[in-house]
Amino acid sequence: MKVSLLLPLCLVVANVCAQQPDRPQRGPYNTLPGGVVDGVAIQEEVPVRTKVDYEYVRASDVTWQKRIFSRIDAREKLNHDIFFPVDQFDYSILGSEYDPKSPADIDNQDWRKHDKRWSLWTIIQRHIMLGDLTVYRVNSEVYEESEEDGYSLKYPIQRSGRDDYFNSETYRNKVNQVMTSRIPGEPVEIYLWVSEVTKLLTKTDQSYRQFYDSVEADNPDKDWEALGRMDFKYMEERWNAADVGTPVLEKDNLFYLNSAHIVAYNIKEDWYFDKERSILDRRIIAIAPVARYKVNTQNPSLRGKVLLYDNAGIPVEIKSGRFERYQGEFEEREMFWLYFDELRDVIVNYYVYNDKNDAQWMSFDDLFWKRKFSSTIYRASDKFDREIEDYKFGVDALYESERIKESLRNWEQNLWQF
Repeated sequence: MKVSLLLPLCLVVANVCAQQPDRPQRGPYNTLPGGVVDGVAIQEEVPVRTKVDYEYVRASDVTWQKRIFSRIDAREKLNHDIFFPVDQFDYSILGSEYDPKSPADIDNQDWRKHDKRWSLWTIIQRHIMLGDLTVYRVNSEVYEESEEDGYSLKYPIQRSGRDDYFNSETYRNKVNQVMTSRIPGEPVEIYLWVSEVTKLLTKTDQSYRQFYDSVEADNPDKDWEALGRMDFKYMEERWNAADVGTPVLEKDNLFYLNSAHIVAYNIKEDWYFDKERSILDRRIIAIAPVARYKVNTQNPSLRGKVLLYDNAGIPVEIKSGRFERYQGEFEEREMFWLYFDELRDVIVNYYVYNDKNDAQWMSFDDLFWKRKFSSTIYRASDKFDREIEDYKFGVDALYESERIKESLRNWEQNLWQF
C-alpha cells in the first residue's frame, strides 16, 4: 500500500524535474554549475507553486459594485519592488543580439538578468514567449484607428499551442509587434560592375538562384561582389520575403525592451460588496504595461514606435546607421493587456525583495493580494464612460482621483451603524 501511494508522487516529482531545464516556471535558483551554492542553504522548496483561488462570489450576493482603473507608477518608491531590478539587452544598430529559437534559448547570456529576482516586466516578457500568457491587443487589428478599448480583453492574439512563439512566424510577428520595437530594414543596394551603377535590388518573378546566375553571367570576374553580400542564404531569405516588383529589404531591426522601458502598469479592478461575507472587497481583472511612444506627427490618431532607451537611460533613435539622442515628443500608452488571473499562475512562483529580511521574500502574487503598491485612479465607471483627464486637468485631476478613492472608503464606513 505504501509503495502504491508513493509511486504516483515520485512520478509527479520526476516529471517536474524533467521539465524544469527546458521550461523553467519560477524565478532564478541559487545553484550554479559545478556545485556552486550562492548562499547559505539551497532553496529546496517545491519549484512550482499554484495560486490560491479567489473566493467564489455569487452574482446575487454582490449588492454594490464599482469598476476602477488605476495607474501603478514606477516613480513611486513603494512600487520599486515591481519595476526593479532592471534587465538589459545588448543593443546595436542591427537590433538586439537576443533572438531565442526555442524555450531553452530564452535565458541565454544575451539577456542579462539579476541572479536572484526579476522585475514584473521581465517575468511577463519571458512567459509570453514561453506561451503561458495570452496577449490582448489595445485595439482592433483590423481598424487601427479605432478606440483603444483593449481593457475589455476582446482582442486576443490567438495561439494554438504553447510553443507558437517559436513554431508560428505569424504568431511571433503579432506578439513582437506589441511587445518589442521593430524598425523596418533598409532597401538592399547592389553594384553592377558592368554598368558601374548602384541601384536598389528589386524582386523579379525569378527565383533568387536564377536572378543571381543572371547577375553572375554579366559579372563573371566579380562573383558575389556584384550583389555586395557574401551570404547567399541570407539574401535568398530576404528575396523570398519581398513581393514581386518591390524592393528587397534588409532584415528588420528588432529591439526587445528591458524593464527600464516600462514606466507604469495600468490595472482594471472591480470594487464590490459581498453580502455573504459582509465585506467590501476588490479584485484585479486585467493589467497592462505602459511604455513611452514617439508621437506620430503624420497621423496623431495612430501611435508611433516605442521610444528606445540605451543602458544609460537616454532616449535614442537610429539615424544614419547609428544611435542619436531623441529630441522629439512622446506619449505614454498601454502596450497590451493581460488577464490578471492567468498572470497569477505565473507570478506566484516569483519573488519580490523584502527590505527587512533577505531570507523571507514574498511572491508577486502576495504583493498584489496584500495591496503593497501605490496607485492613482485615472478612471471610474460613470454615465459618460470617460477618464478623469477628460473633464479635470493638472492638479484638479489628482484631487478628483482622491475624491473617488475617498468616496469608496466612505461607502464602506457608512454601511455600518452602531
